[in-house]
Amino acid sequence: MSKSYWVELDVTVIHYDPLEVSLFPGVTLIGVRYAKEERMSVDSLDELENLITPGKVLLIRAKNNVVINLGLNATFPFSEIVNVRRVGIPQEITTQGVKMEYKQVTDQYGFVGVKVNLSPSLPFVIVESDHETKVISLSSLQDAKPEIPSESKSPEKKKKKRAKKSRKRRKIKSKGSRKSRRV
Repeated sequence: MSKSYWVELDVTVIHYDPLEVSLFPGVTLIGVRYAKEERMSVDSLDELENLITPGKVLLIRAKNNVVINLGLNATFPFSEIVNVRRVGIPQEITTQGVKMEYKQVTDQYGFVGVKVNLSPSLPFVIVESDHETKVISLSSLQDAKPEIPSESKSPEKKKKKRAKKSRKRRKIKSKGSRKSRRV
């Protein structure tokens, strides 16, 4: 009989108050401001993802894991708290290229996500942070699943197997019969 060991993980939970910074019509960054910090014990790593406080942002630090739980809706949540430098939207789209309009982010908050209302006039948004540049479009928000054409339900005609035809072999004539034909 195997023994069951009860392992508790000590984690640090940092509570943040969310702040919305509107940059363009339909584009809002979700920033965070430090509220409080507490230590607690959880039974498993799965329990970390279930800790959600509505209207708050939680940063949970365990030994090797950092989990951010948003208690609010974000169109595109970031995997960590980032420092966003600027945000750009397409101003004019032509066959030659795209003219972009950028706004610098002067607020000194950390940001955890973006709320975007994508439409034909706003097909994508570019978010530049200290670490990377993200292009947020409709395809990046949806799961990229290739469309598989539906198979026809009509039964396919089965091919009948036929007997293999035997090859006709050339008759091998002896050397003597070939010599007799020479004149």
